[in-house]
Amino acid sequence: MEPLKIYRVEDKYVRFLKSRDPRVQDNKNRSRPYVGIVLYVGSFKYFVPMESPKPNHARIKPGRHIMKLDNGRLGLLGFNNMIPIPDSALIRFDINAEPDKQYADLLRRQVSYINRNKASVLDHASATYYQVVTKKNQFLCSISCDFAKLEKASKQYDPSR
Repeated sequence: MEPLKIYRVEDKYVRFLKSRDPRVQDNKNRSRPYVGIVLYVGSFKYFVPMESPKPNHARIKPGRHIMKLDNGRLGLLGFNNMIPIPDSALIRFDINAEPDKQYADLLRRQVSYINRNKASVLDHASATYYQVVTKKNQFLCSISCDFAKLEKASKQYDPSR
């Protein structure tokens, strides 16, 4: 399997999806961009956001919708916030060009952990997706993006508009 890489998402695409589903997370522009990994879930590419470690991560119970990276010491992946992503909205993130060396080091450790645990990452993504699109888990539906609605919107996205 090819290693997962880090990407950012075009602001325009995030705004487009957010207009269809308000649960789509905001892009934080230059200060801390929406950074994550890309993988296939079903027939769509999905962008899964990564979060930096925060004190409250220690209290978060692990579940299908989140994956703590190294028990939260490296942050987490938020599968409930993943979004379908066309190639035209992806921006490859160059960790070596990141001026904040501590942040760059964190990103390297995150991507290394994610790639060592790739099967679990894919399992979390698929399980979250399935439980939301089939509406099998109402709690998960209430805290997740509407994947089916966003997939339809993603097909309509025109980057030239």
